Amino acid sequence: MENNNIRPPDQPIKEILISDDNFNNDFNFNNDFNFNNDFNFNNDFNYIKHDYELQIAINESIIEQENYEKKQLELLNKTKLRFQSFKNILFQLKKISVFDKNMLGFCNTIEPIIDLYCGCSIDIYECDKVMYDMIFNTFKTIRITEVDLEILKKLFIIENNL
Repeated sequence: MENNNIRPPDQPIKEILISDDNFNNDFNFNNDFNFNNDFNFNNDFNYIKHDYELQIAINESIIEQENYEKKQLELLNKTKLRFQSFKNILFQLKKISVFDKNMLGFCNTIEPIIDLYCGCSIDIYECDKVMYDMIFNTFKTIRITEVDLEILKKLFIIENNL
């Protein structure tokens, strides 16, 4: 068989799409664009490899951001729940501390600890036996509920001196 019957391929056509609004009659395709038909394997492969690595880095960054946002949302929800659990206790403390000077000092001591707990900065507060007894004896005098007392017992614990 002879290959004389096969015609050579057509020359590639390079077209540019422009909108009718931006159409310029003075447009000269050959002078306005410089096309490089030479394929440089090393440069093009490195570009593709770099583009792929960049896309992986972007995807990892997006995943990290989503995880960070989830953790922040969980922390916000935890903060809201903790604040709600201490809302009644703080209200009772502030109401009584307006009239009682000793209770004002107690409130100024306890309130920052409760704020740290509600802000998720601490999970427990270790105190010595004397302070622990003083805290719970004082809270018993302001008539908080058993539920509130149990919440306080989870926050304040006696330190272990081994």
